[in-house]
Amino acid sequence: MEATLRLEGFSESLRGRRSFCVSTSSVHSQNFLKGRLALLNTEVAHRGRKILVYQNVVAPPKWLLTLGWDTIFHIKDVQDMKLAITTIQHMARPTRVVWAGAEPPASVVSLVARMEAVTLLGFADKAPIHPEWQAIFWPSDVEIETVESVIHGRMGTTGLTGLRSVLKELRGSQVGLVWSSIEESEKKGGLYWYDPMEGVEQGSSLDLVEAATVLTEVAAFIRR
Repeated sequence: MEATLRLEGFSESLRGRRSFCVSTSSVHSQNFLKGRLALLNTEVAHRGRKILVYQNVVAPPKWLLTLGWDTIFHIKDVQDMKLAITTIQHMARPTRVVWAGAEPPASVVSLVARMEAVTLLGFADKAPIHPEWQAIFWPSDVEIETVESVIHGRMGTTGLTGLRSVLKELRGSQVGLVWSSIEESEKKGGLYWYDPMEGVEQGSSLDLVEAATVLTEVAAFIRR
């Protein structure tokens, strides 16, 4: 019988760290990014700048462009990459950089790791390869085949025989899995769970079409 790993909730700040979210779901992606950016903005009292770097041949999704960026780069060639890196180097600190669409080149991750007061949050549908990422987030419905090789590559296999049971429990609780080396005593890091909705303002989203319909009905009722 497979033993079950017991995980604690992830509570470390991502400020000044290099973290990566793996997600194929638009809903999960939006909630995670909005929530984590809100937390980071609060931590720095909304100082500094927010930069979006989108690395993909297709255009970025519209929802991603509406999150109040100071600068947006759509990486299509080497020159775009150089311009984005130069801007990040000279942008007012503290800087929050979201790199979406694909994992940044290893040279970029290493360069950002040496910058002061820069938070890098990667975002794509595949897990990152570069070893300098300090935290990797998966959604609650992640499949064992997707996450197992990544975790074993960073932690080894010892003591991780209950991973399948953990993922089943997380799915039932609608919370995600995190691998993190932030503030860990061992280089291999540890596993935690996290709430994908953390930092997201509940009830803040408004369906404008639905709202307009309701107001029209109310106005018609008043005129009767």
